[in-house]
Amino acid sequence: MLIFKSIRWRLVLIYVLLILLAMSIVGLFITTRFESIQLDMNSNNIRIRAAAILASSTPMQSDDWEVNEDSIKKSVQSGIQLGYNENVYVILNNEDKTIIASSIDGLVGVSAYKASKLSNQVFVCSIDGSICEKVISNNNETEYLSHISYPVKNNEEGISGYIYLTNDINYVYETLEQVKLMLSQATIVVLIATVLVALILSSNITRPIKDLTIRARQMSYGNFDNKVEIKSDDEIGQLGKMFNFLVDELSSSISNLKQEKSKMDTTFNYMADGVLTVGIAGEIIHINPVAKRILNFRVNDRNYDDIMLRKKDKHDMKFIKQLRFEGKYSIKLGNEIYRVDFAPFMNGENETGGVIMVFKNITEQYKTEKQQKDFVANVSHELKTPITTIKSYTETLLEGAKNDTEILDSFLQVIDSESDRMSRLVSDLLKLSRMDFNNDNWKREVIVVDDMLISIRDRLKMQADSKNIEIRFSPQDNGAQVKFDVDGLERIFLNVIGNAIKYTTDDGAIYIDTYHERKYLVVSVEDTGVGIPEEDLNHVFDRFYRVDKARSREMGGTGLGLSIAKEIAEAHDSFIDVASTLGVGTKVIIKIPKYKK
Repeated sequence: MLIFKSIRWRLVLIYVLLILLAMSIVGLFITTRFESIQLDMNSNNIRIRAAAILASSTPMQSDDWEVNEDSIKKSVQSGIQLGYNENVYVILNNEDKTIIASSIDGLVGVSAYKASKLSNQVFVCSIDGSICEKVISNNNETEYLSHISYPVKNNEEGISGYIYLTNDINYVYETLEQVKLMLSQATIVVLIATVLVALILSSNITRPIKDLTIRARQMSYGNFDNKVEIKSDDEIGQLGKMFNFLVDELSSSISNLKQEKSKMDTTFNYMADGVLTVGIAGEIIHINPVAKRILNFRVNDRNYDDIMLRKKDKHDMKFIKQLRFEGKYSIKLGNEIYRVDFAPFMNGENETGGVIMVFKNITEQYKTEKQQKDFVANVSHELKTPITTIKSYTETLLEGAKNDTEILDSFLQVIDSESDRMSRLVSDLLKLSRMDFNNDNWKREVIVVDDMLISIRDRLKMQADSKNIEIRFSPQDNGAQVKFDVDGLERIFLNVIGNAIKYTTDDGAIYIDTYHERKYLVVSVEDTGVGIPEEDLNHVFDRFYRVDKARSREMGGTGLGLSIAKEIAEAHDSFIDVASTLGVGTKVIIKIPKYKK
């Protein structure tokens, strides 16, 4: 209820509940104790009454009740004085436990087990000679009877019979109900008085708090002129003094903050770079005009991830959180490339409140650096060795070695091999260059992957047989299809399987498997080759990177195969991953989206 949102009514409720709890405990104790005392008194009385009935009847004191059955019946009917709420039954200790005398007509001669006025539970309990008693009520609990079965023993330590006595004790429970009614009425009176007292006390406590609430609400609207009036020196008065002190401090701090905010707004709005502030949940807190232009910001844009989704860019809040809100990345927006530097800012609790991003246009710088990296450093390094080899062998021939036919043929084979190597290098560089600038026109077709793998296995069989390497292909789902550029997919498989043959020692094995994993078709190529050191695994897709440079050049590698394979895969929304153990072998996993007909 809304009324109990008030502290005043909560205090009243606490008082009422405490009093109600106290009165309930007291009432429960009184009624329980009263009932226990009354029942104990009745138990003593009914036992004394049963003993008195036995003492007042000479025939019942005989050892053989069956012989004195008539005398016992007469003594019960005329010689025993019963109360208005009592009934007595004399039961012979024979096999049927026959009632031989009763204060109620119609029960003489009936088995005690079949008499509805008697309790079998109480009677059976006393068969062994014990005195048993119990208070029994009817189903509606409107009539309570106290039952006692009193065995009468003879001189031979046997049981002559039983005196079964019932006593109406409704008066006990009627009195108990009156006591409960009186306690209930007293509780109601006490609760009413408690509510009145609690209202007066709580009003004195909550009135200053209400005043503080009103002043605080005015503060939330920017009004710092109103202060509370201090009327006491207790805890509430101390709270009022601190509130007034807080008003003065806040007024000064807010004034300073407004000045700083004005400076920051001016700085953000006139910066040459784009600035974007994003909260921890991805909500956009601040964006300057340059960032609005860069991101094509819309009026209804509220979340950073929505903008990235529209730009089809992967650098969302999940990516930023993985880097712990600090780092940088490059993003292509339209025809321009931006470097985004981001760092966290702290909230009032000294926790990460979000991230500030600065967008810097690095289009020209990016192009220049890319050209330098691709064509100056890498190409010059890779071309140096074959050119040097060709020149040295050619000079040797020109100096006269050509006259030796055996040397001439050998040198020309080396020159031809190095020329082929340079040709492959230039071809790979051109391929990478086209893919980097998205100039490679992919022709996507539906391909049966298992058929292509069988074809490539057959094409590479001779190369594998030369090293006695067994290629085992175990397709799990014949006919699985993907939509991919035929030449591109073939190049990936040729590169991966070709590398497995190159780096697998003689008499080794290569295992090719295909299977499904969610929405992807997975191709696994595992060899028993030399493996890759752990420190080199993160660089296997880097351009011109070789684990064993001497051996790679000896085998004719350019260091671009896996780079090209990765670029082709990513252009088709696919993934390549490598796992390897040095000296054990290497496993390459290729995940390709399955084609849905």
